[in-house]
Amino acid sequence: MPALIVYMLFGLALAWRVLPSCRGAVKCWLGLVFGCTALMWLPCLIAFFAGFTMTAELIALCLATVGTVCLCMLGPKPDAPKEAGKKLLPAPPPPADAVGALASLLITVFCGYLLYTHVLLPHADGSLWVGQSTYGDLGMHLGFAESLYRQSKFPPDYSIFPGQRIDYPFLVDAATASLRFFGLSLRMAVILPSLFFLFAVFYGFWLLADELTKKLGPTLMAWLLFVFNGGFGFVLFLNGKYSLTDLLGGFYVTPTNLVDEDLRWVNVICDMLIPQRTTMAGWCLVLAAIYLLIKAIGKTVSGQGGRREIVVLGVLAGLMPMVHTHSFLALGVLSAGWFFAFLGKAKKAGRLKALVINYVFYGAICLALALPQLIVWTFDAASTGNLLWLNPGWVHGDMPWLWFWMVNCGVVFCAMLPMMFFLRGDKARLFWGAAGLFVLANLVAFQPNPYDDNKLLYIWYMVTDILICGWLWALLERVRPRALAGSAAALLVVLGTLSGGMSLLREAAGEYQFLSGEQAAAADFIIGNTPADSLFLTSSDHTNPVSVLTGRNILCGAGMYLYYHGIDYGAREAQLPVMYAGGQDFERLAAEYGVDYVYIGNSEYADYHVNYDYFADNYPLVYDQGGISIFQIT
Repeated sequence: MPALIVYMLFGLALAWRVLPSCRGAVKCWLGLVFGCTALMWLPCLIAFFAGFTMTAELIALCLATVGTVCLCMLGPKPDAPKEAGKKLLPAPPPPADAVGALASLLITVFCGYLLYTHVLLPHADGSLWVGQSTYGDLGMHLGFAESLYRQSKFPPDYSIFPGQRIDYPFLVDAATASLRFFGLSLRMAVILPSLFFLFAVFYGFWLLADELTKKLGPTLMAWLLFVFNGGFGFVLFLNGKYSLTDLLGGFYVTPTNLVDEDLRWVNVICDMLIPQRTTMAGWCLVLAAIYLLIKAIGKTVSGQGGRREIVVLGVLAGLMPMVHTHSFLALGVLSAGWFFAFLGKAKKAGRLKALVINYVFYGAICLALALPQLIVWTFDAASTGNLLWLNPGWVHGDMPWLWFWMVNCGVVFCAMLPMMFFLRGDKARLFWGAAGLFVLANLVAFQPNPYDDNKLLYIWYMVTDILICGWLWALLERVRPRALAGSAAALLVVLGTLSGGMSLLREAAGEYQFLSGEQAAAADFIIGNTPADSLFLTSSDHTNPVSVLTGRNILCGAGMYLYYHGIDYGAREAQLPVMYAGGQDFERLAAEYGVDYVYIGNSEYADYHVNYDYFADNYPLVYDQGGISIFQIT
């Protein structure tokens, strides 16, 4: 925990130094973003030279500590009092900043409860439990983090497909691995930094909305429609087609995630931020980048400079690809869209040259930092041929496309349709510049699973939600009496948040056993009695104690991970049943791959015809408890 605090203090000191003109609330938020970025990146930069080791962690922590001290010593001095001999107290923060901080803190506390119950919650029998949303993705992230911590190899390979370098954005899991060196358990090393990331996302959205609307009412409305987002799926539960029992007891039977009914616009907390750790980290950075980009464009066009924001933006954007590639791509599309949207205004104001120069600075800094990441990691993954393909219509099924979006996106999309014809000025430029993201994600898929384009669509939604709420609020301010306007605003919020609220209720109520007590005990034995770089033959099940808890390599992991990362795993997966059958085929393949141990448990017996007698007759049995056997091969 002290190491985590050091990085956050470094980020705060950096924000105060590089962005002195921002008000305190914005600097505090950006400081958290910078701290989270440093937590992910600093140890990895040192790891290129020293491996992902305690030495690298200590060097990175020392750099953050020294950086904090130097920034505090060199930071800008406060303005001198305007009247001699009279102390002037700093101006109190705007009420909206305090309301946003409180609202963001409350929803972060709720997310903390979800993380507490959803990340390897131990039960009395030693079993480890998760939630509905984390049952799928959590195992992969834990495996990335624990293999980095245990094996120290950098850049890392997939522990579930050794020999293949990880091309997936893994830096948020590297942050978890870093905290493992300072004594945190795997569970706490996931939960604690996530709280900082989540608060930065929620408060960042609030401050972005406040920047664009300048009023508490539309800011609060936009924030609620983002945090509790959902469409009109609640109608299926209110009309009796699905019951409360279905909601609370079914697996993914919620008003925001019901594939059979073509409901795919999931709640951001339930299905994006809690289970998808890279999305959580990416949104932390991209909200700050969007804020800085809008500020920089505004200052540039109005003749107030904007170069400082451009430099900070370029660095932040350049560090994004291995934090969250989708957020990096989304920011690129937004940047291009807003450049062209503001060209006319800049030319009219005589600021066209300044806008072009600032964008050149932005692009040069960003590419200088991002290109090495793209070359080492991203381009290799994209070259597999199944990560980029035409997919008109995103994931709508039997519904007509327009109706699909009205039902799924609800109030925001329905209000957007008339707003498009009435929005004017900078708000219209921001809207149409961001619309390119929506169009792109409805035409092209950037992963084998087209559903994952929602990582682009939600960033479009963030900007559009704020603009729509600002427009709606301006209309409501004209309504008389005020009570009628207030009732209309409340109705819009209820319609836009009821599905999301029901989904959050379901998420808080659900729990599932991820690993049994016997599996957890076997993992403890493996950690204490096998080399960190051992290769295990196991089933490819995603609830695999070897890959999830021990940081050891397994021959072939779950296709639900590998396929969507563009890895051709089929041949190796087909060899698993051959190897469990024993005999000469096992000996040949075990020698070829360098298998050190064979793990046999319930999944292996269920998935393959295990020749237990062959292994018992030919190799030493080093573990045999709770129905789990481990044979040593080398």
